[in-house]
Amino acid sequence: MGGIYEADILFLQSLRALCDEYNAIYIADSVQCGYGRSGNFFSHDISGIDADIYTMAKGMGNGFPIGGIIASPLFQAKKGMLGTTFGGNHLACAAALAVLEVMDAEKLIDNAGSIGTYILKRLKTYPEVKSVRGRGLMIGFEMNEPFTKTMKSDLLKKCNIFTGEAKNNTIRLLPSLVLSRNEADAFFDAFESLIQSQS
Repeated sequence: MGGIYEADILFLQSLRALCDEYNAIYIADSVQCGYGRSGNFFSHDISGIDADIYTMAKGMGNGFPIGGIIASPLFQAKKGMLGTTFGGNHLACAAALAVLEVMDAEKLIDNAGSIGTYILKRLKTYPEVKSVRGRGLMIGFEMNEPFTKTMKSDLLKKCNIFTGEAKNNTIRLLPSLVLSRNEADAFFDAFESLIQSQS
């Protein structure tokens, strides 16, 4: 939400080392950037380290409300360890299992990585784009003037393309992990038409 800024790999590795040195718990918040969104199952997998606890939600149920954590063997599970009001909801768990099965069968994490790379590279070719950040299908970009204030609303109102936003006038792209190359190209067709209409 701060503008799609990735944590530096060296920072993440140093953080892991400091947690180990001082016997602290490393908790990775993967609610928004986990579950394949970045082209890896967890966004910080690229750093080659593991967290002690991962928090997850959003992508787990593909729209069905569910959240969860994964805890390392540091935490010995025992009865009564976790209290929860809605924990173990059978329908939510069935939905979460189905999501994992589809992600695996359709290779959606690989798709997020390859289509995301395509979008990132193509966005960087536009002189009207001030900056591009992100990984996989979690992308943020900022526009130069005069597009800074209008691009997001124009994409929605004129092209029926819904995007998100973050700090510093960042437009967020978080499309479905099933996004195809043709659908990405349709976005760019609309994007280019808006640029041309204001040039």
